[in-house]
Amino acid sequence: MIGQILLVILLFLLSIIVIIVAVTAVRSYRFRPHPDSEESEYQPTNDTAPAEKLAEAVRLRTISHMNSQDTDWSEFDKFRELLEQQFPLVHKNCVRTVINGYSLSFQWKSKAAASLKPILITAHMDVVPVEEETVADWVHPAFDGSIAEGFLWGRGTLDIKIHLIAALEAVERLMKEGYKPARDIYLAFGHDEEIDGMQGAYHIEKYYAEQGLSFEYVLDEGGFVANSLMEGIDKPVALVGIGEKGFANIRLSVTSDGGHSSMPSKNSSLGILAKALCRLEKHSCRPRLIPSVRQFLMDIGPYMKGINHLILANLWLFQPLFLKIFSGTSMGGALLKTTVALTMAQGSPAPNILPQKSSAVINCRILPGETGEDLMKYLRKVLRGIPIELEPLVLDNPSKISPTDSESYQRIGNLIKKYCNHAVVVPYLVMASTDARKYESVCENIYRFTPYQIDMADTEKIHGTNERISVENINRCVDFFTELMKS
Repeated sequence: MIGQILLVILLFLLSIIVIIVAVTAVRSYRFRPHPDSEESEYQPTNDTAPAEKLAEAVRLRTISHMNSQDTDWSEFDKFRELLEQQFPLVHKNCVRTVINGYSLSFQWKSKAAASLKPILITAHMDVVPVEEETVADWVHPAFDGSIAEGFLWGRGTLDIKIHLIAALEAVERLMKEGYKPARDIYLAFGHDEEIDGMQGAYHIEKYYAEQGLSFEYVLDEGGFVANSLMEGIDKPVALVGIGEKGFANIRLSVTSDGGHSSMPSKNSSLGILAKALCRLEKHSCRPRLIPSVRQFLMDIGPYMKGINHLILANLWLFQPLFLKIFSGTSMGGALLKTTVALTMAQGSPAPNILPQKSSAVINCRILPGETGEDLMKYLRKVLRGIPIELEPLVLDNPSKISPTDSESYQRIGNLIKKYCNHAVVVPYLVMASTDARKYESVCENIYRFTPYQIDMADTEKIHGTNERISVENINRCVDFFTELMKS
């Protein structure tokens, strides 16, 4: 009798296993690219005229600093004058408005402004500085605007003067052709995005809101076409940002008795701070698969191969395993978790002084669905029992998530397929902060994408050494924006 019961249980378990194997096999087979995927053979030209314009823009050191007194505002004045020289038709036929001293807005009026909502293409003119100790590491100096080996080298080439110059070049080109847009086209260029955008894009948005404007869509920086995005996919992937993680800088401070280092106390403020930092690194936030990231995986999964394809086709079964493994990678951790990065620390001003106060700053990126308040509660929980003070310096919640079923998203996606060969278009959660979130009050469809195509290894050059963009990519961007405005 017992043997018969065990046999029934065994057969039942085998049946369950067979069903699971069959379901996973069928789902994997059906998890394929859409049949309407387009394969373009667009070939950008090697024309260097747009690159020369961008090179002139790179030579101007429009570096923004947290302390505005450290910013050389004359460079921004020169930048505005340069644009006037480079794009005479834009300045003749558009309504240009200087906002808060340095930011710029251009309105290209249409022949049917009342019937269609305008679109807004936005970028920023400021760049980050070059660290002095890395100056000698540049193949071509960061602000020389050198065109060599098929590339334009310099700070701001990828982030993000290309977006700005390409948009203006597209308008200038269309005006030369006598083209009249079907809807108003706005261009907006902030001057402090690399800090926080509160003097630039924030005031531009206020200006638009006062004008009663509502945009069909906003296109800002944030995504691009990535070659070799991740293991298992051999196609380039166009990452169209539909939202951003939140942003926080939190100062951690510990105060204790100071004194001479020859008679150290048992627990110094620096030691206590180090304990807190080690605990934060050990206890990372719990991974979660939010809807926008799930859609990213579902759109990219059909193009993946092997075990990755199998797992993504069957997240209903493998999700716990997937979360554990993928969250352990740099990209996976950024997509699945609120991240905490230890970036700055300060203790004693001299080797023989015990610091009375030690401090560190952590940079956090908050996953949509969570808030700055949730982050602070989490940090206090992890650091419970350690005498440490937490002070939020910046605490911005995640942006809204823009829809992927809108006509605007589809239009952008179709153009990407046309101008970025063989690219798989997927929605993407942007890890960094952009000016785009500032425009949420005047637009629901906010997307983040610049159509250059680069290897993932080149992303390290953004804000880093040897930032560069190919001449072909510059022309690709101009062609893309030209078609975008005509479409």
